[in-house]
Amino acid sequence: MGIRPKNVREALCYEYAKLMADSAVERRQGLVPHARLGKKYWEFTTRTFRKLLAGEISPSPILRENKMLVSSAQECGYCGAQGVLHWEHLFPISRGGPDTIDNLILACPPCNLQKGHLNPIDWYWKRGLDRRHIPRLVMGKCLKLVWEEHGKRGTLLNAEFPPGQGLSTERLFRVFDLSTGTPVFRLA
Repeated sequence: MGIRPKNVREALCYEYAKLMADSAVERRQGLVPHARLGKKYWEFTTRTFRKLLAGEISPSPILRENKMLVSSAQECGYCGAQGVLHWEHLFPISRGGPDTIDNLILACPPCNLQKGHLNPIDWYWKRGLDRRHIPRLVMGKCLKLVWEEHGKRGTLLNAEFPPGQGLSTERLFRVFDLSTGTPVFRLA
């Protein structure tokens, strides 16, 4: 794909455009990973990205994800397992994540324990998976929380985040880590 985001806002718009294309083009609503292949998919993503940047459309409010959370309250938000579920913070409070419903998901005990103090992107990478595998509900909530936090910090127009480290979704999602001084997860 030829889109090269120039700042934090553009990088988040690009991720959100892919999330919208996942739903509109691939009809992905839940846990199933997707290929993100094909001309139709990338044309939709590019058009959506441009509309987001121009302000013609905007990300839906996090209320949409909270409604999805309620409707899927019988399964783990990470793996779809049913049974005993625990409330789990997407961005751990110990790493600077907010203690609000917007930062909560229902998780089965194994996912809750395995994820531990990591944010979802770092956890999926640690497991050998990539962003395509992150469930729609989780990614939607994460993108909106990260966008909001960058807005509060005034970093949406930064060309790099953290400064001197370029632009990558993985680093953008570590915005909460900076408030705690907690070392971030590093891939070996």
